[in-house]
Amino acid sequence: MIKTVKRTFMFFLCISFFPLEGLAQSSWKSPEYKAESYRKVMVLAKTTDELAKRQIEDFTVKLLMEKGITAIPAYSNITDADISTEEKLIAKADELQVDALLAYTVTGRNTQIKNSPRLDAHLGVPVRVGIFRGFLGTNVPIAGGTKSVAVVNVTASFYNRSSQNMQWSKGLSGKLKKGTDKLASEFAKETVNAMMKEGIFIQ
Repeated sequence: MIKTVKRTFMFFLCISFFPLEGLAQSSWKSPEYKAESYRKVMVLAKTTDELAKRQIEDFTVKLLMEKGITAIPAYSNITDADISTEEKLIAKADELQVDALLAYTVTGRNTQIKNSPRLDAHLGVPVRVGIFRGFLGTNVPIAGGTKSVAVVNVTASFYNRSSQNMQWSKGLSGKLKKGTDKLASEFAKETVNAMMKEGIFIQ
């Protein structure tokens, strides 16, 4: 029984490091799911961009803690060495007392074009824009004109040690206007509020 539970945990933690198919922009909960008391929930944002990863993980952990749910970010607790073998990952999860995982996956991005009176500024440097990468160069509209707004789609998925299957998920969508910190905060708030409302945790 213990071996089965550990392999189940290995399964849900490992799949968090690979892309998942996009889901509709709504929430879903397994009909068999029953709220549990978890020792710790690990929050993971699946992106190689360290800034965006830390932002959404930290925002989500903070909100969960405020709700009385003990949570930790993956970026400061899991290393590449920890996931090099099944045994090491299970040992690390046991060491951290992690019973559940909330993983964010970017499922798509599209661009909206807007038109209005234009004022340009000359910016000649490349800029990394969090999870999503853009390039600002030459004449960049700072007020009006034709400009694009990135619309980002993300899926939040919840797993626990009790099952090999995903237990809950929610589609998220937002416009990348003022940097990833604002968008990360909005995604975290929407996710945590939905989880609390839909009875994912025992309160």
